[in-house]
Amino acid sequence: MKVLKTLMLATALTLPLANIPAMAADNAPLYERYDTLGMGVALGGYDPVAYFAEGGNDPAKGFVQRDYTYRGVTYRFNTDANRELFKKNPEKYTPAYNGWCAWAMSELDAKVDIEPTSFDVYKGKLYVFYDHDDLHTHDLWRKDPDGMIARANTNWKHHSK
Repeated sequence: MKVLKTLMLATALTLPLANIPAMAADNAPLYERYDTLGMGVALGGYDPVAYFAEGGNDPAKGFVQRDYTYRGVTYRFNTDANRELFKKNPEKYTPAYNGWCAWAMSELDAKVDIEPTSFDVYKGKLYVFYDHDDLHTHDLWRKDPDGMIARANTNWKHHSK
């Protein structure tokens, strides 16, 4: 019983430290460079590995108890297996442009929030998009994905510093 109390006390004392964000070179929290909807959680809590699943049409929500933090950003996973896949190769599964709308990065040179269910896995990379009743940026992106990626990559260089 004494061991259990000691573990509970140690956990209670270290949990607040887990919420201190990693800092970028400019002393801003690193997660501010990512589209986390202000919460430090990428992709609105959707599992980044699930986007790559066979069929890939229905991304899955992740669970808090399966959080994993990478570069100051919290990712949530639907399964323990997905979390382990991400840990082994996070760059494969992190979305392009740190989760900002790929179309907006290309066409507006701007960081625009996304709708996590509007996405494309193209040439092995996850791209996510803003989506609204009046503007479906994913549809616009599909007309010329290679051109959009080239422009977005150029624009992203000054956003990612």
